[in-house]
Amino acid sequence: MVTCWDINLMSNTDNKAVARGFVQTIFNEGKTDEGKNFVTPDIIYHGLDEVKGLENFKQWVAEDRVAIPDLNITIVDTFGEQDKLAMRWILKGTFAKELRGSQPSHEKFETQGVEIFHFQDGKIKEAWTIFGSMDSFK
Repeated sequence: MVTCWDINLMSNTDNKAVARGFVQTIFNEGKTDEGKNFVTPDIIYHGLDEVKGLENFKQWVAEDRVAIPDLNITIVDTFGEQDKLAMRWILKGTFAKELRGSQPSHEKFETQGVEIFHFQDGKIKEAWTIFGSMDSFK
């Protein structure tokens, strides 16, 4: 017999797998064309910029990956329930090329942050990014 608790637990486990795959595939590996496997077509991504729609999101990530070619996000922790998931992460990389008007430092940097995901039908519909200092971007 499957209880409501079991269904919520399975959903949360699936969301964690999607979120981890999203970070690894899209950000760490730069495979933006696989975005459709992780996000809804009308994704809204809140970060330094607000990005709406899958194609705009893919372009936004591609620009980040050009500016920070060795970008690597390590997931520290994830937790959530139902259709929401929070993820704590550490980002490391080298700011090598101009990004959104900021001139590159050509130095390695590290920052920590939190991602909050809202899921719909097993995909990320909306995400909010909150992160620490990006001194290398100044």
